[in-house]
Amino acid sequence: MSIDWKLLADVRERQKTVAMGVVARDRAAAEQSQTQLMQAEALREQQQANKLRHWEATRGALSGGHCSVAEFRSAGAWSGALDARIAQAREAAAQAARAHSEREQVLEQSRLQLRAAHGELEKAQQMQQRARTERVHLQELRLEDINEETTAQAWAMRRPA
Repeated sequence: MSIDWKLLADVRERQKTVAMGVVARDRAAAEQSQTQLMQAEALREQQQANKLRHWEATRGALSGGHCSVAEFRSAGAWSGALDARIAQAREAAAQAARAHSEREQVLEQSRLQLRAAHGELEKAQQMQQRARTERVHLQELRLEDINEETTAQAWAMRRPA
């Protein structure tokens, strides 16, 4: 059984090309999830800053002595609503972080598969080159044998009988 090294190298080249496409796709997905994570973190920070500004405004109103109990209750209720927004933003950021972590793991697996495909391609190309070198060497040996045989026959024909 003879192995068609060129065909094997071509198959390995296609596998490597496919693996490169998968890595590119997974890299884009990881970059997108990174962007989403950054946006979620920014929203969480913005919600926390909103609550801080709310209480600074409430403190400013209290220091001026112009805050009634109803206004204080309203400020507390608004603070609770801001807490709920912060909790939602925190959960969204945590989900985005998990999604990004998963995308990074998928990307790493894709990179490992690409490295493996590249290694298999190199092996196939090396085997193809070895087979080519061996064929050339065998052809050279055959030519030497033919030359020796031709020389021997020519010598035998010139020799007196």
